[in-house]
Amino acid sequence: MKNLTKTLFAFGITYAITATSLFAQIYTFDEYGNSTSTPGTPPMSPGILQPDPSGGLPGPVLVFQLPIPVVTGDVVLLEQGTSASGQYSDVVRFWDPTGVNLTDVIFYSDTDETTLLPADTGLPAQLIGNPVFIPEVGPEGNNGAVWTPPAGAPGSSLAGIALTYNIVSDGVVPEPGPLALLMGGLGILIGINRFGQKGLSPKASLNR
Repeated sequence: MKNLTKTLFAFGITYAITATSLFAQIYTFDEYGNSTSTPGTPPMSPGILQPDPSGGLPGPVLVFQLPIPVVTGDVVLLEQGTSASGQYSDVVRFWDPTGVNLTDVIFYSDTDETTLLPADTGLPAQLIGNPVFIPEVGPEGNNGAVWTPPAGAPGSSLAGIALTYNIVSDGVVPEPGPLALLMGGLGILIGINRFGQKGLSPKASLNR
């Protein structure tokens, strides 16, 4: 039983390291200005309406801030079933022309909506950098795209950090409940191991 506990604990730690490396650099944001980042990651700010730092539109646009420098450029979300030359409804612009400190993340969306959201300020007249075109996935009303930029692509870290962006086009950023459950489970594993190192079972410890 002791060997089994050690084996399970070793597996749990390996899983924890893997999960942390996978989740620690994920940023999720939506057209309402909501944003989340996984635990241990420098947080992305909520989006606010402000003058366009890139000059893409003359009026206010929805701007988030990343606490790290990334490559400047546009990620274009394509309507399902269209090509790069077809119709698109969203542009996410990573704007950090100096390559230092904070990065502005501008969420542009078209105005063809019954109810306008903060991001629905229109699309920029011109794309910048080496724009990337990715398809939206999911049903209309609850769709978006996931972008994991390779080195040198828009949104990629200038420090070589692996980043993933979960862009919610239609819908709202979900609460990070599953991640909290995962972290709680890992805490239990660590607690069990500490009891084992002292030569006590959790039950024996409670009876002392």
